[in-house]
Amino acid sequence: MKKGGHHEELRKYLFFATIFLLIFLSFKIIQPYIIIIISAFILSYLARPLYLKLNKKLNNNLSATICIILILLVVLIPLGGIIGGITNQAYGLIGNENFSGVLNKISSSPVLSKFNTNIDWPDIFEKGIFLLISLLSSAISYIPALIISLIVLIFGIYYILTNWDNLARELKDYLPFQDKIEISKEIDTSTKGIIYGSLLIAIIEFIVAGLGFYIFGVNLYFLLPSLIFFLAFIPGLGPTVVWVPLAIYYLFVKDWFTMVGVIITGVVLSLYIDIILRTKILGGKLKINSFIMLIGILGGISLFGIFGFILGPLVLIYSLKILRELVNE
Repeated sequence: MKKGGHHEELRKYLFFATIFLLIFLSFKIIQPYIIIIISAFILSYLARPLYLKLNKKLNNNLSATICIILILLVVLIPLGGIIGGITNQAYGLIGNENFSGVLNKISSSPVLSKFNTNIDWPDIFEKGIFLLISLLSSAISYIPALIISLIVLIFGIYYILTNWDNLARELKDYLPFQDKIEISKEIDTSTKGIIYGSLLIAIIEFIVAGLGFYIFGVNLYFLLPSLIFFLAFIPGLGPTVVWVPLAIYYLFVKDWFTMVGVIITGVVLSLYIDIILRTKILGGKLKINSFIMLIGILGGISLFGIFGFILGPLVLIYSLKILRELVNE
C-alpha cells in the first residue's frame, strides 16, 4: 500500500512537471511572435466591422482576405510615405544655413558662456541627423525578419477574423467574474474607446499641426506633425516636446510671425486637443483615471512596443476590475 502511494505521488509530480515543461516550451516557441500576435488581435479588432459588412455578401475567406489587403494598404503605404518624408526633410535640414546659424548663436549665447561650454551644436546636430538616416537605412538588413513577421501577422489576422466568435466565446469562459456578459461588454467598450479614441486624437493633432505649421511658414511641416502624431499617444507631453523647441528656434531667428503661429498652434494642440478633447473622448466616456492612462501608456509602450499605448491601459483596467470583483466576492 505504501509502495503504491509512492508511485501515485511520483506520477502526480511527473504530471505537473510535464505540464510545466509544455507550458514553458510553448512560451519559448511563441515568445518571438508575441508582439505580432497581439498586433494581429488589435488589427483584427479594428477590421472586424468591415469584415462583418463584407461577410453579408461574401464568404468568410474572401471577406478576411479583402480586410487583410486593406489593412496592409492603410498601414504600410502611409508608413512608407512618412519614413520617406522624414528622410528627405532630414537631408534638407543638414544643408539649411539658417538652422546652422541659429545653433551657432545658441552655442555662443551669454547664458551658455557662463558655464564655459564649448559645444559644437551644428556638428552634433548634423551627426544626429546622419544617425537617424543611417538607422532608417539599416532597416533594410531586417527585411527577411520583417517578411516572416508579416506572414505571421497576415495568417494571424485571417485566423482571428474567421474564428472570432469561437475565440470570444472561449475567452469569455475564462473571465474570473460572475456576470461574464456584463463584464465582457465593459471590456469591449473600454477597448473600443481606447483604440479609436487614441487614434482619433493622434490624427486630429497631425492634421492641426500640419495645417498650422504650413500656414505659418514652418519648413518641416511634414516631419514635425509626423513626430506629433506618434507622440500624441503620450497624453500631456506629445505635442509640447515638438512645438516648444520650434518656437524657441524661431525666437532666435527673429521670425516673429512664424513664432507666434507656432505658439498658437501649440496651445491648441496641448491645451484643447491633448487635454480637453482627450478627456472628453476617453476619460468622460470610459471613466478612466488620467494617471492610470499615463502609467499604462508609458509602461505598455516599453513592454509591448508599438501597440503598448492600447495594451498598457487595458491591462491595468482589467486588473483593477478583477481585483474589485474578488473583493466584492
